[in-house]
Amino acid sequence: MRRRTPVVAAFAALSLVIAACGGDEEETDGTEASEATDAGSSDTTAGGGASGDCTLDEPLKIGYAADFDLGGIGDVPGSKGAEYTVEQINAAGGVGGKPIELEIKQISQTPPDPAAAQRAVQELLDGGADIVLGPPFSDYGLPLLEVTNGSVPVLFVTSTEITLSDPGRGAFLVSFDDRVQASAAAEFASKQGFTNAVTLSSSDIPYLNITTAAFTEVFTGAGGTVAADLSFNLGDTDFSAQVNEIAALDPQPDAIYSAFFLPEAGIFLKQLREAGVTSAVISADGFDASEVWTVGADAEGVFFTSHTFPGPNNGVEQFLADYEAAEGEPVGTVAFGALGADAVNIAAAAASAACSTDGAALIEAIQNVSVETVTGTTSYVGVGGTPKRDVSILTVTDGAPALVEAFYPSVVAGG
Repeated sequence: MRRRTPVVAAFAALSLVIAACGGDEEETDGTEASEATDAGSSDTTAGGGASGDCTLDEPLKIGYAADFDLGGIGDVPGSKGAEYTVEQINAAGGVGGKPIELEIKQISQTPPDPAAAQRAVQELLDGGADIVLGPPFSDYGLPLLEVTNGSVPVLFVTSTEITLSDPGRGAFLVSFDDRVQASAAAEFASKQGFTNAVTLSSSDIPYLNITTAAFTEVFTGAGGTVAADLSFNLGDTDFSAQVNEIAALDPQPDAIYSAFFLPEAGIFLKQLREAGVTSAVISADGFDASEVWTVGADAEGVFFTSHTFPGPNNGVEQFLADYEAAEGEPVGTVAFGALGADAVNIAAAAASAACSTDGAALIEAIQNVSVETVTGTTSYVGVGGTPKRDVSILTVTDGAPALVEAFYPSVVAGG
C-alpha cells in the first residue's frame, strides 16, 4: 500500500479565479503562471465550491481513458499525476464534501483496435464517469468523442492535437496545441538568427506533419527559408537517406525541425552527428515525453518545446518533491505528470463551480472558470477548447533538460 501524505500547497491552492458561469469577468490568457499558496489561504479550494458552499449529491467520478501503448509516453506519467492529485484532494476533504472517484482504463492495444477502445470508453461511462480524461493522439481520441458525443466533458491530458479541441463536443486540451508549440519553435529559431531550415515530416499521425507545416508557415513568414521537407515513418531504423540529403545541402541548414521522438529521434541524431552535420536541432514536446537527453552526447544542445518546467512562478517543483516523497519514486516525465495533476484540478474546479456532476453543467463550467493548477493558471474563458499557455523552450545541457525561455508566440500559424 502506498503511503499517504497531507495535502500539499500546490493542490490546496486550487482556486476558482473566475467562478461564475457566463459572468462579466475580464478575460485572462492563462499565460502567466501563478505561485502556489499555503493551505487554507485561498477563498476557494478543491474541497468545495465558491466560498466553500457547494455540497454535491454524489461524488465526482473521473474516468481516465488511457493509451499505454504509443501514447504511453504521455499517459503513463499523466495517469500517475492524476491519481496522486485525486488522493491529495480527497485527503483535503474531496469536492463538494465527497471524495473524487477515479477509474483508469487502458483503451489501447496492439495492433490498434478503435472499436475495442470505444467499448472501453463506454464501460467508463456505464460506470458513472462524469468527466473523461483522454489520450494523447487522435487515433483513439476521435473514436472516444464518438462515444461521449458531448454528454460529458473530455479533457485530453497530454494531447496537443488540434482536432481534439472542440467545446461543441465537450472536448478540451489541457495545454497548448501543435500549431502553438511549432509557432513558438519557429519564432525561437528566428530569434537565434537562423534563416535556413530543413523539416522532417511523417503522415503516420497528424502530430508529425501539422507541427512541421506550422513551423514552416511562421519561419518563412519571418523571412526564413525551408530548403526541404524530408519524409520518414514511425518505426524507421535508418535515417541515412535523410541525413545524406541534409549533408549535401549548400548552404547547410541553420536548423532542422521535426516533432519526432525516441527511438527514431535517437537514431537520426546519431547518424546526423556522425555525418558531420552541426545544424541546430529543434523539436516538439515528443523530445520531452520520450526523454531525448537519455541518448547521451548526440542529444547535447538540442532544443525542444515543452508544457512547463520547474520555476519560481509555478508549483511544479513542489509537486515533484511531494509526489516522490509520497510515492517513493519520481512521477516520470515532468511536464506530463504535471498535466495529469492539472487535468484533475480542472475537473475538480468545474464540479465546484457548477456544484453539479451533470455533464452539460460541467462542460459549461469548464468554459467559464480559470484554475490555479500545478503549471500555472489554466483558463478556457474566451479561448475555446485550448487554453492560452506559454510554451517552454528547453535545451539539453550536460545530459539534462534546462529552461531557455518561456513565451507565447507573437504569431500563431493558421491564425
